Amino acid sequence: MIDRTLGALQVAALLVSASYGIGFLFGSGEYALQLGMGGAIYGIATGIGMLALALFAGRLWHARRNVWDLFGDRFGGGVGRLVALLSIVWMSGVLAAQIHGATAVLRLLDVPASWATAATVGLILGASRFRLQWASVFFSACLAGSAVVLVYALLRVDGTEIYRGALPEFVDALPSIGLVKSLAIAVGVGLLVCTGADYHQFVLAARDRAAAIAGTALAGFALLMLAFLPPAVVVASVASPTWSGVMDAKQAVPQALSIAARDFSALGGAVMLAMLGLAALGSGAAILRAMVSALDAAQADLTSLRPLTLAISALGAATALTLSGLPIVDTMVSVNLIYIASVGVSLAALLRSSSATVNPGEIWVIGAGFCGSVAGYLLAAITGSTGGGELTALATGLTSATVVRTALGQRRRRHLACRPSDG
Repeated sequence: MIDRTLGALQVAALLVSASYGIGFLFGSGEYALQLGMGGAIYGIATGIGMLALALFAGRLWHARRNVWDLFGDRFGGGVGRLVALLSIVWMSGVLAAQIHGATAVLRLLDVPASWATAATVGLILGASRFRLQWASVFFSACLAGSAVVLVYALLRVDGTEIYRGALPEFVDALPSIGLVKSLAIAVGVGLLVCTGADYHQFVLAARDRAAAIAGTALAGFALLMLAFLPPAVVVASVASPTWSGVMDAKQAVPQALSIAARDFSALGGAVMLAMLGLAALGSGAAILRAMVSALDAAQADLTSLRPLTLAISALGAATALTLSGLPIVDTMVSVNLIYIASVGVSLAALLRSSSATVNPGEIWVIGAGFCGSVAGYLLAAITGSTGGGELTALATGLTSATVVRTALGQRRRRHLACRPSDG
């Protein structure tokens, strides 16, 4: 039973903390080196997704169960296990962001690239083997400390004017991002915020319906304000005489924070990098544990893999994503869209229908969505599509799932029509 005690401000604080992580920080900074204030697009998509979640936060709170629990209740345990398995897809993108982040920090500490990646993977695997509550608090404190230094870094390089003019600069930067890519990020990030059980847990813990709605809306507005902070710091820092450049755009934010932290102590830069690295490792370990839990829940009765084997498999998938060479945001969006394409049609049917009838073919619908989205990515790669691969994967996945669901529905109706009536 969920303990419903959180007020609106507490709900908002927890939702913001769940959103403000390495992907948010480092991914926005990486984009900022190329796109200026256009780097805020990931944070903007997160904030808009949170505001969309606020629109049905009241119904979610009243139902007392998150969307995916309702999904399993409606379509049966087999579908629930499949959805748990597919959740590995989007979580692998989040874990890849943590690997990117910790690797970028280690490279700033002059660790060679190959050793930095290997050390990050090993440390995340090791940390995931321990369930230490105090460690999660410490890692969160490191991330909170980086937020304080981020604000100081903005003031230090006279970036307040850049931050105040962030919105029009962001709008001006949108054409350089491109309509297709902007839509892919908006859908891939925003929809995942709406459907993520990690966000729903805080909505469900609100003391009443009003607190759930207000807290979620407050979090959305807070994230929209925070979205401009990392790119503003990077843009202002690059123009500063103290900027020494970076080897990799993923290092932009940790470099800016390291330079700012040196004002407090000669060792401040190294301490700041250590805090960021620990935050990435801690977040990575927590995500890896969640992936192992999802894989364990998805295991059929005939198989029973050991947790360490599951962890290595999950970590291997995320590591492969980091080796793709994509930016942090692109890495997360690409796998988010595969997940959304896989389950989107079934989710829409769940939210649209009030019937408790189990559809025995829902596994085929989800499977068709997954295969279609992967085929869409392959098609984009073969045809040399630039920038449209994500939306192609989403469109082909949703189309495949819709066709299969329609065909199964027609088959079921024909079967019922042919069945002799009682009496």
